[in-house]
Amino acid sequence: MNKHARHDSLEQVAHAPLTKHKLTTVGVQTATGTIYKVADVARTLKYTMHVMEQLVQLASGANEHLTLLHWLVLARLSSASTCKQMELKSDTKIAAAYLTRLLDDLVRDGLVRRHRSSSDRRQILLALTERGKSATRKLLTTLNEIAQPSQLNAIEHLGASLESFVSLAAGEGWFGIGA
Repeated sequence: MNKHARHDSLEQVAHAPLTKHKLTTVGVQTATGTIYKVADVARTLKYTMHVMEQLVQLASGANEHLTLLHWLVLARLSSASTCKQMELKSDTKIAAAYLTRLLDDLVRDGLVRRHRSSSDRRQILLALTERGKSATRKLLTTLNEIAQPSQLNAIEHLGASLESFVSLAAGEGWFGIGA
């Protein structure tokens, strides 16, 4: 699984109209069972997201108001001294408008600073402040200490499985995209 969020393809699927699928060979009982399975998986995914957010909250300590996506942005920014906002959008797969809101929060909290590029005034450069570097380093160190290899492996497999499902569904034209 890509180490960054996969919001681009999931957003495309979530907002695409569902194409009509006829119940020809699949019996009503099987379709009913499918609905129960889909609902079960949806509940499990919701709970899984809650557990993952709790893991990050536990590791973050004092910055409890920051969400998983705030931390994703901080983690990405920690990999270089500066980053263009467009690169951050591309790397994290966060929609531009939402990324702007996340960055506004992080700037307001004194974790990130924005400035215009001296070579191209249209580009916005982002960098962690010392406080941002410290908070991110603490989070990443704590996550490394508390996350078990088996948990990380399960997350990796879950992500790959979900990506495979979305690709199959799109390829079969379930969502009005793909084949």
